Amino acid sequence: MRKILLPIDLSDYTKTAFSHAAAMGKTQKIVIEGIVILDILDVLEQATTFFPLPQGKDGHLRKEEELVEHIRQLAVEEVNDFKSSCKKESIHCKAKIFEGRPDFVIEKEGIYNDLIIMGMRNFFHIETKKRPETSVKDVVGHTGTPILAVTKQYKPIKKVVAAFDGSNTSMKAIQQFVNRMTGMDYEITILTKNENESIAAEQMKQVEDYLFHHGVKKIHKRWISKSLRKTIEEEFLPETDLIIVGKHSKDAVTELFVGSFTKYMIDLNKVSLFIGH
Repeated sequence: MRKILLPIDLSDYTKTAFSHAAAMGKTQKIVIEGIVILDILDVLEQATTFFPLPQGKDGHLRKEEELVEHIRQLAVEEVNDFKSSCKKESIHCKAKIFEGRPDFVIEKEGIYNDLIIMGMRNFFHIETKKRPETSVKDVVGHTGTPILAVTKQYKPIKKVVAAFDGSNTSMKAIQQFVNRMTGMDYEITILTKNENESIAAEQMKQVEDYLFHHGVKKIHKRWISKSLRKTIEEEFLPETDLIIVGKHSKDAVTELFVGSFTKYMIDLNKVSLFIGH
């Protein structure tokens, strides 16, 4: 892995995302591309909700211009803080400021990177929205670049669960994770839901063999026939640091479909996710 895309906002989620990128930088030679995204049109639409604007067209326009200029200045400060953090960690970085819809910008820039690291929640709308957004779900549906979606609190990636359903997509997610976590020390549990235990055992054996030949030594296997969600919540949280999921499953009605299990885990926001494509 050589390049990581890091969308930046003023939240603790961004600090956590940066910590994960920095940890990867200690085992690999990477460049972090930090991007600040300003959705100017949305800012102006939201402005009257949070900032009373003067009466009259000229006063209104002047206030809008001041608000936009202030937000652009905050973006410059975010970029400078990001560069300073990279310098302290001795990490090579690039930084850009974009104006547009966050999900569109991340999708466009993501194709030039090996991995996107971003918060499970984000606050791209500087000073105009007090509640976090969940555009990570929008990004999942569009980009072909793997995403590491992180929780607010930083936890080193030590214990990993791979949600595997036997599909090409879930296996691709595992492959993408392994190839982007080179040199990092973690243990992984292959968690497979299948009504047929013997089929699940054979599938897990194949995954185990792949992991072993890519340098992963601490491998566990677990077959279940009950709810994947229930198993994760009752048996693996909060000890698990990260769950690997595929964007789609082999069957759109199974629990690993992006509209079901992955979005459920994003909404739950209790464990970081590696979302493969």
